[in-house]
Amino acid sequence: MQTTLPDPMHLPGALRGWVFSLRLLTLLGALALAVVPLWFWSEPEWVRAQGRSLVGLLPEVPLTVDSRALWLGLAASLPGVLLGAWALWSLWRLLKAYAQGRFFEPEARQCLRRFAWALLLMALWVPLQKGLFGIALTLGNPPGQRMLVLGLGWSDYLSVLVSVVLLTVAQVQAEAARLAEENAGFV
Repeated sequence: MQTTLPDPMHLPGALRGWVFSLRLLTLLGALALAVVPLWFWSEPEWVRAQGRSLVGLLPEVPLTVDSRALWLGLAASLPGVLLGAWALWSLWRLLKAYAQGRFFEPEARQCLRRFAWALLLMALWVPLQKGLFGIALTLGNPPGQRMLVLGLGWSDYLSVLVSVVLLTVAQVQAEAARLAEENAGFV
């Protein structure tokens, strides 16, 4: 069973456009991932302006944006940055396989699986990360005004759901490839 197209130029135009656009968005995402957290946590005024909404703190809770808060916030960003980099790298490789017409080959399925796992881990990490941001931004407050804010929202649920669906699609593709190989042996 042939699972690839003989020439990437035979990809339908719309699919070629989607793959190109997604690869471009992946590059832009990688650039943002490399720059924005470092930039955000190095700009105390930006942190003061956006920190409260970032972690869901009430207006009456004071923020302490000192050097310790900035370093702790940056440190709490690192696992998310690493997970994001893993997701984007996996997606880049998946899209490369798609651009070459290798839709159902093991490498493409593995890249899809890695991308889905990265998304799932990120979906689980983000609520914890927001809690760490809250600690970082209120640790300098007097006792009784330090906050740990944990919350789950609809977007967190959808992120988990989408990542599990992608894991399922990768598993279905693997099973379909196995069945195709098995059936090819009967012919």
